[in-house]
Amino acid sequence: MNVAGLVLTIVGTLATLAGTYVAVREYLRRRPRITAPSPEPAPAPAPAPAAAADPAADPPYDVFIAYADTDAPWVRDFAAFLTARGVRVAYDELLAQPGGVRVHTLERAIRDAAHGLLVFGPGMRDDGWVRREYAALMRRSLENEAQRFVPVLIGDPGESLDLPEFAEVLYPADFRGADEAAYDRLCEQISRAVLTNRA
Repeated sequence: MNVAGLVLTIVGTLATLAGTYVAVREYLRRRPRITAPSPEPAPAPAPAPAAAADPAADPPYDVFIAYADTDAPWVRDFAAFLTARGVRVAYDELLAQPGGVRVHTLERAIRDAAHGLLVFGPGMRDDGWVRREYAALMRRSLENEAQRFVPVLIGDPGESLDLPEFAEVLYPADFRGADEAAYDRLCEQISRAVLTNRA
């Protein structure tokens, strides 16, 4: 290849690169912006974990709620009800931050909560995250009797929920078929149970 051919090859390559750059920049400028659908508004945010001299003495959250994604609408309403009664609630949707690591967020919230609550609904069986949260919450309650684990049952009244054996020995809060008065009564009972040991 002679010098003229080499120069033409270099000039052609540079022209191709410049043309590609301009085309991509123009495409990015003109393409429609894709935005994620707005999620339903979450209940009032959980209070930020307060710096305490002894985190075990006053955990930042009174209760961590574990649930299957399919049960999220029910959990939002339930968490708002508890929050309105002074319960400091933590659950993954409320704590999620863009760029955050889900497993670290959940581990921290479970560790920082005085008690654990798991919503047993139809979608729970197929949700691997919930099974892991159940294991962590149950382990904590077995190691420390002051840390309650509250099974919450939701779904159709006639539907059978196969509870794990450790959860089955506890008194559940059974919301299946609950009317408004029963719902309020169960929420009040849960509020009292998780606020019992607050410093």
